Amino acid sequence: MIKKERIFGLDLLRAIAILSVVFSHTFEFLLPLKSIPFVGFLVENFFKFTQPLGALGVELFFVLSGFLIGTILIKTFVESPQFSVSDIRVFLIRRWFRTLPNYWLILTVDILLYALLSIGSVESYKFLFYIFAQNLWYPHPPFFFGEAWSLAVEEWFYLLLPFSIYIPYLVFKPVNKQRFLFKILVAFITVFVLLRFFNAFHPINGPDQDAGIRKVVFLRLDALAYGVMIAYFVYFKRPVINRIRKQLFAIGIIGTICIYYLISNEGLAVCNTDNPTLKFFSDAFLYLILPINFSLLLPYANSIASISNASFKNVIQFVSRISYSIYLVHYSLVYIPFFYQMKIENPLLLFFVYISYWTIVLLLSFLLYRYFENPLMKKRDKYAIQK
Repeated sequence: MIKKERIFGLDLLRAIAILSVVFSHTFEFLLPLKSIPFVGFLVENFFKFTQPLGALGVELFFVLSGFLIGTILIKTFVESPQFSVSDIRVFLIRRWFRTLPNYWLILTVDILLYALLSIGSVESYKFLFYIFAQNLWYPHPPFFFGEAWSLAVEEWFYLLLPFSIYIPYLVFKPVNKQRFLFKILVAFITVFVLLRFFNAFHPINGPDQDAGIRKVVFLRLDALAYGVMIAYFVYFKRPVINRIRKQLFAIGIIGTICIYYLISNEGLAVCNTDNPTLKFFSDAFLYLILPINFSLLLPYANSIASISNASFKNVIQFVSRISYSIYLVHYSLVYIPFFYQMKIENPLLLFFVYISYWTIVLLLSFLLYRYFENPLMKKRDKYAIQK
């Protein structure tokens, strides 16, 4: 198989996404430095700056994943003489070799480590995580592997979208695959937009937007579909997209700044507000606006194959390559058990420990990628090949 060249623009977005998530989850560690003149001002303001970044980083991950797997799935669907379960099987096996072994390994280590450190016991609900059933239509468990909610959204999307294409294709046998695929994607997105809209009137999980909407699988399955839609337009309408990709990128950047401001200053994402209009708008439409906005960044990013600054490119590609491993290990495996409860008064020591945390996360993620994730990915075609 021909090795695909990495696309720097997409690597850069992925690196920004994972760094945003990690800073959002862990920069609180440096808050004791607030008492130091000037340094405290910088720390406190950077902490405030990082807080919305976790939610935004995950949404960026969603559209990136949708774009990448959408590109593969669309190409498979269009170029296959008869789109079949065998095509879906190859797609899923290749995807699952990339995501499941790493996830299952870290999940198992988390369960055993928490029991060993008496942070938690081996409760039965934790086994739902193995099949991504911990947050299907109900809130994600609050005190264990909190970052896994987004992985559940992604895995169910990978499973459901191909069959959402295949079953109608089998029934209607469309002649025009391009038009058929567009209708399927619009219908898929519409279903979940309407679910959130009706849920805004009668919340099934209570008023807490973060737990009751943002992190619930069947209220978020369209999160990746906007990336797939961009992949559709890039595949079928490339000349048009190439002409407007810079304008789309500019709109996406401006939109990101506006959304960041609203989340930071108006409580749009957390929505602990007495304003019923703002609450309804946020519950019903925020998770439509966020992925659409980030998806506008993709066409231009996808056009930046490389850059001349080799050192910067190598750093970004390194972070991008190990981003999945970073996501898995940075919080529940490393930060919560070993750093969260630390009480350090010496400012220099505190800063040194935080740098040590980042070193451990990056090193552990690299080792996980180099000796576990990557070797398994190299074997996936052996098992995915159609007999």
